[in-house]
Amino acid sequence: MISNNNNDDNFLEPDPIDPEKLFNEEEYSTLIVNRDGFSKKQNDIADLIETLFEKKLSRTEQEDIFDALKAANAQQILIDTIKSSKSNYEQTVLTQACWESGLDFSAYFLFFVSLACQPDDLLGIEAFSVIENIETKINNELITQGIALVSNSKSVSTIIKNDLLHHLETRLT
Repeated sequence: MISNNNNDDNFLEPDPIDPEKLFNEEEYSTLIVNRDGFSKKQNDIADLIETLFEKKLSRTEQEDIFDALKAANAQQILIDTIKSSKSNYEQTVLTQACWESGLDFSAYFLFFVSLACQPDDLLGIEAFSVIENIETKINNELITQGIALVSNSKSVSTIIKNDLLHHLETRLT
């Protein structure tokens, strides 16, 4: 027997979302991936990137996303999304995806050196991990520019700064 309960409140959200709160970074994290002119493949990559921010991803699900990003050669979209993000948290998650995916980010070497010099230690560590995982030979001029960036940075933590300088110096040939 089906009960005819006229209480429709069960189907409504308990508290409607205040649109003003959506732009409050302390309450919500809103990642915006600029999809203007994207192909189907690029939209699929953007969907993968957005999935990284789901709260309850298992390690296996994360690894599947990293593998799919690698298969799609998603370097440029990842870089563009990091650049467009204003949130340290979002930049950190995206930077982690860069090195976890195993993609070659050698073309963005100085970008990651500058990210490693940010005052947010977690972002710095993730950016440093990208740099460490670059297997492609970087030319000495770029490494020297990277050393100058790190040396002149006032915001990077001393530990990251020293480790990064040591790593860059060992890459010089």
